[in-house]
Formats: sequence, C-alpha cells, structure tokens
Amino acid sequence: MDYDEFLSLTVASLAIGFVFASSQLYRLSIVSFSIVFSIGVLSIISHEIAHRQVARLMNCYSRYVIHPLGLLITLASSLPFVPIKFIMPGVTVIMPKTYDYLKVKRIEGVTSLAGPVTNIVIATLGFMSINLYSALTGFYSGYIYYLVYINAWIALFNLLPIPPLDGSKVFRWNPLLYLLSLSVSVGLFLTTIIY
Repeated sequence: MDYDEFLSLTVASLAIGFVFASSQLYRLSIVSFSIVFSIGVLSIISHEIAHRQVARLMNCYSRYVIHPLGLLITLASSLPFVPIKFIMPGVTVIMPKTYDYLKVKRIEGVTSLAGPVTNIVIATLGFMSINLYSALTGFYSGYIYYLVYINAWIALFNLLPIPPLDGSKVFRWNPLLYLLSLSVSVGLFLTTIIY
C-alpha cells in the first residue's frame, strides 16, 4: 500500500468512524465515542481491503482512492438531524487486465460482493456473540450491538443497486446472488432495529 492510498483509506475510515460515533459525542460520552468510532473504522477498512485483495487475487490492479464530494456527503450525514448515514467517502478502483466483457462483468461482480460479504460475516459473528454473551451472563452487550449494526448497515448501504455502489455491479453480474446477499443484509439490519 503506497502513501497516497494509505492516506485516502485513513481519511475515509476516520470519517466513517465519526459518522457512526457522532451521536455518542453529542451525549458527551467519550468512552462510548472511542469504542463506536473504532468499530466504524475497522468495519470499513475490512470492507475496502476485501475489495482490494479479491481484485488482486483476480489479477487486477486495485487501490483505494478518496472522492471529495462523497467525503463531504459522508461527513454531513454525521449531523444528528440526518436520519440516514451515507458512507461513500471513496472507492476501491479495480482495473481488470482483460477487455472480455463477460470476464470484466464477473470480476466487477465478485470484487464488489467481497466488501459487503465481509461486513455480513462480521455482523453475523457479532449477532451470535450477543446471543452467547447474554445466555452466559444474563447481560446484553451494547458494544457488540454496535458491531452488528454498523456492519449490517455498511453491507446494506453498499448493496443498494445504485451506481457506483457495489450492489449495481453485483446485480449486473448475478441477480440471484445479489438478491440473496441483499436479503441477508436486510435481515441482519432489521435484527438491529428489533433487538
């Protein structure tokens, strides 16, 4: 990872960490802010690194770049009166080494799905941990809840079928796999609302 990519990923992940943790800051809860902020940062880094590494495994050039307008929209969604958290400060650029349309479509679909699937796995493990923790202790862990919520939201938001989000590329490549992954992310996100 070169310096420019590292800087772009750092700025973007800090912005997303702030978006998810800002409500804790408004409540003047520094410890909660720090924990939720860290969960947000690690969740989006996992998402973007998954895109990048899968692309590289598929013999593509790939790197993360910041998108200034997307970064401003992301930061604006941290305000307490904004109900939907936008998470699009940048993008993992993927350049396949082929011009074959079907191969390119598959590469874009697989690499686009890698990020949301990473968040789905993290959210699922977090949900299982909440249930195990509460069964063993009789208590409920709020911070593990944030792990599930943040990862479920990142997966769901990115799977929206709107370009340039991941969902549009996954849908174009494999509509059935798209619907399956979208359904799982919706289910996980709904559990965070109901739970």
